[in-house]
Amino acid sequence: MKVNTKIIYYILLFALSMANSACNALTSTPTHSFAYITNQGDNTVSVIDTTSNQVIKTIKVGTAPVGVAVSAKLKRVYISNVESQTISVINTQNNTVIDTIKIAGSPVGLAISPDSKTLYVADWFNNRVLAINTNNPKKMREVKVTEAPAGLVVSPDNKTLYTANRDSNDIAVIDTATLAIQKRIVVGTHPYGIALSASGLWLISVNVKEDTVSIINTKTNAQHKLKVGYHPYCAAMSLDEKTIYVTNTQDDSVTVIDLPTHKTITTIDVGSTPEGIAIDHASSRAYIASWGSNNVSVIDTKTNKLLTTIKT
Repeated sequence: MKVNTKIIYYILLFALSMANSACNALTSTPTHSFAYITNQGDNTVSVIDTTSNQVIKTIKVGTAPVGVAVSAKLKRVYISNVESQTISVINTQNNTVIDTIKIAGSPVGLAISPDSKTLYVADWFNNRVLAINTNNPKKMREVKVTEAPAGLVVSPDNKTLYTANRDSNDIAVIDTATLAIQKRIVVGTHPYGIALSASGLWLISVNVKEDTVSIINTKTNAQHKLKVGYHPYCAAMSLDEKTIYVTNTQDDSVTVIDLPTHKTITTIDVGSTPEGIAIDHASSRAYIASWGSNNVSVIDTKTNKLLTTIKT
């Protein structure tokens, strides 16, 4: 399976919030701020010092790395390698691979639970989600979902896992204690990336094929669909839950949405084929990974202006 993607994830010095999906993840460490970017073409992960905006290390991982999940508590970064059917485990203190978890399937999206006890893995071809014990990776549970699960995100209270199922056009709402599917939310065509607000109230589904995002109230199930750019892929949300950022792969842009009004604020030009996105709330910066141009665009989220571009 080829998933042409470059995904960006963060270990952030100052931000204490955490969100996980196939497209972004934030957490904190006590010493410094780094970005981890998967490079599928050469089977590596680039580590960027976000203070200097320089690549400080390139780490060899498995074949065709795609997703990333980060645990500040465990000081670990997890990388899904879809073609070698493995998860690479990186120690963030020295940026070396310390373990490889074998997956009998095609791991794509990853998410870590708020307590760091469980790593969730979307198994694309086998239409299932795995729940892996981070203390003992051989302990795995699974739940069958619908078709081609990709993006994952866990609620802040650790009770609910949301899974975007691309080919069945829905999001599975899963009880994390039992792994039972509570319900399915029908969204747009080909949902891939998903994002959840810090409070857990707002769920965003990025619907690739129809160029929309679905904005879902998780309490009322009310849903609003909004047109964005061509072939959107991933989304990230501001900590105050007022702004949504969406990458548009075929427009080489990021759409900025005002959540309260459900209206587009602006569109920002970035690199070629932008996919992964994450926000450093402490520095008010959004980082966008573009696999077509092999770089990372840095946006000031206060002004919504492009600050700089980092070559990877």
